[in-house]
Amino acid sequence: MFKRCTSETRPPRRGRLGMRRRPRRGVASVEFAVCIPVLLVLTLGTIDLCSMLFLRESITLAAYEGARRGVGRGYTNSDATSRVIEFLDQRNIQHNGSASVTFSSPGFDNADTLENVTITVTVPCAGNLLVASSMFDDMTMTTSVTMRKEYQNLGKK
Repeated sequence: MFKRCTSETRPPRRGRLGMRRRPRRGVASVEFAVCIPVLLVLTLGTIDLCSMLFLRESITLAAYEGARRGVGRGYTNSDATSRVIEFLDQRNIQHNGSASVTFSSPGFDNADTLENVTITVTVPCAGNLLVASSMFDDMTMTTSVTMRKEYQNLGKK
């Protein structure tokens, strides 16, 4: 019924997948040399993109903190500006005194009750990104936050 395989009836053994193995000396080294620059560029680009997103989010939070300080009764544009600078310093964001804080018209100094005030914060990218790149040295990040003044300042006419 069943035929028993013997060395005469068994087909000759071949290498893996039925093909003869060819020498592959150095192929892995060449593949590594080709792939590593691409992987390195992708990794550094991802790190740089993430640090830019962190910088933008930090500037947005600084503008929010400044606006929160400015909307209360008796607080002015200078109070909001000092809170923005304080927040940027807490996050170790390099602004070198060049953090630009601007306010819409009217600002927190002379806004009426429930009047919208927009605070805009601008910070240079140089010195704030993890990967030092001359491509981003001249760039700045800008973000704005709008809030309503809770109560107009006392003594305003």
